[in-house]
Amino acid sequence: MIKAVTDPKDKVSVLVVEDDADDYDFLKAILKNCSEKTSIQWVQDGEQAVDYLFHKGEYQDETRYPVPDLVFLDIRLPKKNGLEVAKIIKEDPRLKRLPTIMLTTSSSSADVQNAYENGANSYLKKPGGPQEMEQFKKAIGLFWSSVVLYP
Repeated sequence: MIKAVTDPKDKVSVLVVEDDADDYDFLKAILKNCSEKTSIQWVQDGEQAVDYLFHKGEYQDETRYPVPDLVFLDIRLPKKNGLEVAKIIKEDPRLKRLPTIMLTTSSSSADVQNAYENGANSYLKKPGGPQEMEQFKKAIGLFWSSVVLYP
């Protein structure tokens, strides 16, 4: 079933995998600005992300920890890095269609290539200044536009 986000108020479940609390708070504010009804879950390392996605350990309650519609994944994470997590997502038949957006401070062509090769659907560079911050906010907002469809 394909779910279209036709109204910015439609609820989208988002998993943010980010080890830096300040970066998470920044992203959370942007996501909430896109839609107050956005459900946001946060984990801080790659192993927690895998446990969450496969409902293991503390994340067994699927009502409390739903399979997300969208994942924001930092590339540099403790325990399992974002590339490893993206690859695990894309290799699982149940999760392989899950839109996965890689977040990083790196604009290295090798990092970009590795992210896409490991299953990232998008690669967003974290903002470094005010102009980049506005562009970043606009890019995140596009995921709530009426042209974006989620599997």
